[in-house]
Amino acid sequence: MQRSILVLICLLSQVYLIQAQADYLKEAETKARDLLKKAIEAMGGEAYLNIQDVQRTGKFYQFTKDDLRGASPFQSFDKFPLKQRFEMGKKAEIVNINDGDDAWKIEYKVVKNQSPEEINLYKAGLKHSLDHILRERINEPDMKFRYLGKSRIDLGEVECVQLIDKDNDRVKICLNASNFLPAKMEFKSPGFGKRWPTDDERIFYNYHEIQNVQMPFSTVRLSNGFKASEFHLTAVKLNQGLPDA
Repeated sequence: MQRSILVLICLLSQVYLIQAQADYLKEAETKARDLLKKAIEAMGGEAYLNIQDVQRTGKFYQFTKDDLRGASPFQSFDKFPLKQRFEMGKKAEIVNINDGDDAWKIEYKVVKNQSPEEINLYKAGLKHSLDHILRERINEPDMKFRYLGKSRIDLGEVECVQLIDKDNDRVKICLNASNFLPAKMEFKSPGFGKRWPTDDERIFYNYHEIQNVQMPFSTVRLSNGFKASEFHLTAVKLNQGLPDA
């Protein structure tokens, strides 16, 4: 009799713990979703979600383990959700063009197909793009959301959430605790060819309002704890009706 009571108590305790964990996960998901909604509103709400195309102009700095390797002016043209043209150099000497599985590169006026590795790298970058996450991936089936709490970074206090997709790919997004603008992202980039997987970070700051949309004019990219690149914008144009070509 006494043993049966102990077994029943153990079973009830396990049920309670399972229910408590389920309640915690549900609460964490609700809070994470609410924060991401606030981030979208902070970025411009419907104006942000309804962007059709973006042209960015600025300067790109490349680093190797924090050491500056070079700098170049650039222009990028994005037509959502999958098209991008990225030009580097004063006269666009290097151009990368991506449209889903189709991709080309122009090097000093010579047109070539991108390699499978280059296409996979672009797709991985798109998968971890802040705009693509907030506009597209947030609605993916089976996407899980977790609230990670508050912390401090160099840019101040942030609240962080994590998105986990069906393949267990995890993206951490930290929002400014005051205005809910994205301040930082963390994720793991897969390895392709001779490239090893890397732990990557993106830091966003210097926001400007363009056509009722908040755009980060400065982005720092880190790989395995070292600075890999910086992008500093000088101009942004939205919804110009860029042609598919």
